[in-house]
Amino acid sequence: MAKVCSRAVLLAAALIPVIAFGQAPAGDDNTAVGEQPKGSTGAQPSYPGLPRGQASKLETEIGPVKARFYGTILFNSSISTSEVIGQEVPLWAGNNGGAITYPDGSVGRAGNDHDLVFTMRQSIVGLTLNPAKPSATGWNPSALVEMDFFGPRTADTFSPENRVFNVPRLRLAYLQLEHRGLKFVFGQDKMILAPLDPVSLSHVGAPLGASAGDLWGWFPQARVDWTSTLGTTGLLMQFGVLRPQFGDTRLETAPTSGSVFDLGSSGLGERSGQPFYQGRVAISPPVRSNSATFGVSGHYGKEVVGVNHDLDSWAVAIDMRLPLDPHFILRGEGYAGSNLVPFMGGIVQGAAAIGSIPTLTDIRGIGDGGGWLEAIIPMNSGKDTLYFGAGTDDPKNSDLLPGTTRSKNSFLWASYFRKITKEVTAALEWSYWDFQTIAFVANNPTRETKGSIGTAHVINISIAYQF
Repeated sequence: MAKVCSRAVLLAAALIPVIAFGQAPAGDDNTAVGEQPKGSTGAQPSYPGLPRGQASKLETEIGPVKARFYGTILFNSSISTSEVIGQEVPLWAGNNGGAITYPDGSVGRAGNDHDLVFTMRQSIVGLTLNPAKPSATGWNPSALVEMDFFGPRTADTFSPENRVFNVPRLRLAYLQLEHRGLKFVFGQDKMILAPLDPVSLSHVGAPLGASAGDLWGWFPQARVDWTSTLGTTGLLMQFGVLRPQFGDTRLETAPTSGSVFDLGSSGLGERSGQPFYQGRVAISPPVRSNSATFGVSGHYGKEVVGVNHDLDSWAVAIDMRLPLDPHFILRGEGYAGSNLVPFMGGIVQGAAAIGSIPTLTDIRGIGDGGGWLEAIIPMNSGKDTLYFGAGTDDPKNSDLLPGTTRSKNSFLWASYFRKITKEVTAALEWSYWDFQTIAFVANNPTRETKGSIGTAHVINISIAYQF
């Protein structure tokens, strides 16, 4: 743990002077990329990539309610120089060495794959409900529901598989009650811990950097937010309890396919009888004509493995936003913790163990540290925008065991967004993925004998219609 904490301190020291962003959607209306709408009340749409623009909202009043329909019709095309895990949303590079068996039974050398993918699965649709006439003194209710088509593919014994049978998936669904600076939120929303994601149109089904430095998750929760001001500095305090979902296949058998009831059965987190506890404090001091945001958040949870073995899950994260200039903005996060598989931390490894279900022994949480940094360069009044950055997820090697050998996952990326119209955005993104594993001798990690590694370049072209 000391090694992980020291890595986090060094990462925080490196990031604090230069990075930023508080909790915010990707942008709405005429808001700058990554900022909350000024003086907004109620549920607000969150668009992937650039904000859509104020004009021509799909909005109407129905009695006392203002309903707004929004979304992004998103076409993605990507090609990779070698195999990537995640395919449509790359998570890490596959093994560049050794042999690989293809679906037709032929065997080739890994690293020679050049997958070309076309997809519409990351398109999203959503609906917000807000008061038509918000109360200035009373409570204002609002709600939001958002879906995409990134659910599991169906199996069909008649039609060719892997076609267009894309299942809708619930992303967000919550209601909230707001009164002045106090807000209560109930439903499925972004977690409180490490609330930011890199801006990308290639990763909408899962954020860019998931498993490579970006902790993320949408969780059923009950949360309270309180906002205030300290002179010219904004203050945000959040606390919530979230559903304790782990879903770690290293420790528990996957639910039975096809059974609605099995899919809803209790996991090891639910067995603990404790929710996830998360909180965050953020300040927004003025910087030139804009404002920066510096946030600190924490997480604690627990899962019960076997009859009486408890395994903790904890994390501390920083998130920041710093507009150094109207044409240069820096964003980023850094974190340290243990057993972070619910948030795709530890390169989707939460715990290491010897043996197999149900006879697991020597169970240990995997310490983890990482983060990401992104630079944004708006140009031409926001019509053109450049993004570039890097991220890494670095599990603690001494906590790993055979079966949990992913030791480091890093990536670089650069993208160019062009607003063709207020509704249509085109984006070109390049990313480079560097994935490493570690080898073992008698269940002990050895640096002398490295495990398999993988590297891959991915080019993605996106066309988005936002409404």
